[in-house]
Amino acid sequence: MRFMHFADLHLDSPFAGMQKQYPSLQEVLIQAPYKAFHRGVSYAIKEDVDAVVIAGDIYDTQKQTIYAQHAFLKELERLKAAEIPVVICHGNHDFLNNQRLLMQYPENVYVFKDESIDHIDIKTNDNQTCRFYGFSYNKRWIHESKAQEFPVKNNETDFTVGLYHGELLSKTQKGNYAPFTLEQLISKNYDYWALGHIHQANTLSTFPLIQYAGSPQGRNRLEIGDKGAYLVTLEVDQKVKSEFIHLAEIEWRDEIIECQENWQVNDLLWAIESLVNNFKDEVDKGLPSKIISLTLKNAQRLPIDIQEQIEKGEVESILTEPQSIEKFAIIVRVKLERQMVLDAFEYDKTLKTSFQAACQDMQEGKAYHESLAELFDHPIIKQRMSDLSLDEELKKESIRSAQELMIQAIGFEFKEAIDSED
Repeated sequence: MRFMHFADLHLDSPFAGMQKQYPSLQEVLIQAPYKAFHRGVSYAIKEDVDAVVIAGDIYDTQKQTIYAQHAFLKELERLKAAEIPVVICHGNHDFLNNQRLLMQYPENVYVFKDESIDHIDIKTNDNQTCRFYGFSYNKRWIHESKAQEFPVKNNETDFTVGLYHGELLSKTQKGNYAPFTLEQLISKNYDYWALGHIHQANTLSTFPLIQYAGSPQGRNRLEIGDKGAYLVTLEVDQKVKSEFIHLAEIEWRDEIIECQENWQVNDLLWAIESLVNNFKDEVDKGLPSKIISLTLKNAQRLPIDIQEQIEKGEVESILTEPQSIEKFAIIVRVKLERQMVLDAFEYDKTLKTSFQAACQDMQEGKAYHESLAELFDHPIIKQRMSDLSLDEELKKESIRSAQELMIQAIGFEFKEAIDSED
């Protein structure tokens, strides 16, 4: 038996923040998740799989647009025409509110309708049988583990597969998204676990095979790398086979340029242009388009006025729209990473203690929230964005920037710090 394992389609993803920088690409980005899933369905039909499995978060929000629902139904109709059954569970983003009627799917589609563990049996054209166990979210959070509620494999069918949308945690950790432990899943003796919720493809266990499929299309700069789905093959008394199928239209990447001593503006821009051109060559050869977050490492080697202009967004402001919206390689973010040589404090213990105390106060005390209080409490920010005070990435970058500013304010240059060690 062969089936495609999808998860976290997140149709209707808004791609917020791209419209201002690259307005011509906004619609391309919005369409990317739809195209990735369309490509995956086409692959499933071409391979004549026995089933398609979707492990939660079909949509990005609980209230789906008509466009997203229509696009998803069209793909289900294609699978129906190919006589391929589809097994679906709903996750924390597209949870099934009890006040809302379940969408009328084609008859080839089977849905886990609530949070109780249920099963769906599929029979293949060559008379093999597979039982799929799973559940769907009826609310945004499930704090308790659902894994313990799954029955142990009973061998009533040739194969047994579990669908689980949730997060891997240890026994002592608490979670909001049906937390489970690896031991809980392994103890059920299933042939395969099709996981959803984490947007990066990842194999948690090889025997039994337990895998997150990840998203078919990365949605932002935190979801880097290739994306797709798994083609899973089950054979009686044989090791489960799994092949990752690349589906993404667009790939988000983190790249680094090492700044050199005595670099001026032209040197920096040449290095950036060379990086982008190398990726353009890859894209022209058929690889996915690239959206790049660029880190300038050892940026303290650049003249201070260039560093200041980069931090104000001067580099992004001169980047032009791509010539083609079908195939492109662009930079959306430039970040400075300065080498902080803390050994420079060694000659002044009082200064070092003060610096460490300030860093600790930013990390654990009140300094971080006090310094950004006006931003967090601004009425427009509170109305239009989620609680920024809980954004761990923002906190991490803000603390690092504060540390760099403190070192700069004291007046240490990187070279001076190195010289002091000799």
